[in-house]
Amino acid sequence: MASRTGSASTVALAADAQSVLAEMVAMQVDAGLTIAMRLPILAKGALGDARGQREASKAVIEKAAAMAESSFALGHAATLFWWSMAFNPLTPNGLGEATAKAVHSSLEPFSRRTRANASRLAKRR
Repeated sequence: MASRTGSASTVALAADAQSVLAEMVAMQVDAGLTIAMRLPILAKGALGDARGQREASKAVIEKAAAMAESSFALGHAATLFWWSMAFNPLTPNGLGEATAKAVHSSLEPFSRRTRANASRLAKRR
């Protein structure tokens, strides 16, 4: 019976890792599309176009906000991790699950912002 439990938790851990990997790949695709759609606007901004300069400052503000959100989310996940370790020590599989949750919570703000940027820039065309 112990082998079934270990096998089930290993499968769950692999599914968590696969989910985080899929989210990272989706973020990279969204980020690539966002950069590709923003590049002509930023190039015009470098030549003095006001719309391009606004887009550049908006991009910097959005990235700084996403980084701050992500750091708060990671801090929250780390706090929850240490509280759970204090009251219920984790097994190696539990440690992997906690790590996957922390990574997922820190990636979510970036993912949400890149999707919003891609949809906003796609509507402009």
